[in-house]
Amino acid sequence: MEESIFQIAEQINQLHKKAYDIYLPLVDDVCRRKVSEEELSYFLDYLLDFACDEKMLDLYKKVCRTYLYVYPRCVKFYIDVYWEMWEEEAE
Repeated sequence: MEESIFQIAEQINQLHKKAYDIYLPLVDDVCRRKVSEEELSYFLDYLLDFACDEKMLDLYKKVCRTYLYVYPRCVKFYIDVYWEMWEEEAE
C-alpha cells in the first residue's frame, strides 16, 4: 500500500515537472506580447490546474502580474479563483 502511494506521488511530481517544462516558454511568450483578455482568460484557466505546484504558481503569478493593469478585473477574478481552489485546501 505504501509503495503504491509513493508511486502515485512520484507520478504527480513528474506530471508537474512536465507541465512546468511545457508552460515555461508559453508563459514567456504571453508575457512578451499583449494578448486579448479572452486569450489571457483561456491561458490562466490551464495554468490554474497546476497552480498547486510552487514552480507552476510562480508562472501563474508572473502572468497575473504582467496583465494586472491591462485587464484588472480578469486578473482579480483569477486570483480569487486560485484562492478558492488551492489556498482553502491548504488550510
